Amino acid sequence: MKFVSENKSAFAIEITPLIDIVFLLVIFFVVTSKVGDSQFLSLELPKTESFQSQVVQVDNEIVITGNGTLYINDNNFNIDNIDNIEQAIFDLENNGNPVILSAESDSLHIWVISIMDILNKYGFSEVQIRTIEK
Repeated sequence: MKFVSENKSAFAIEITPLIDIVFLLVIFFVVTSKVGDSQFLSLELPKTESFQSQVVQVDNEIVITGNGTLYINDNNFNIDNIDNIEQAIFDLENNGNPVILSAESDSLHIWVISIMDILNKYGFSEVQIRTIEK
């Protein structure tokens, strides 16, 4: 015996989730696709004719080595003798030229900061910091 069912379900496809998936795929392919040569801009930088590089004369140079030796204009000091270092920095010529502070890569950071504090104390406002690689 076959019973007739009154509850017939209508087959329907929901289109809203399909549209969402299609938009996500389009966005994915647009973002991940490579753009041709138009991806980079071609820039023509201006050229200058009035600028000439000049070699800077180094009047004051301080070098800190990794073993705690400090050289101020080729004068040798130990980093532990801070009073002599402070006097040598005080005796430097402060003519507005930058002081070159070079430190080896294995020298302690506190040594560099201490020398910078002393330089600032005596009015050396322009300090160039360099690292010496071993």
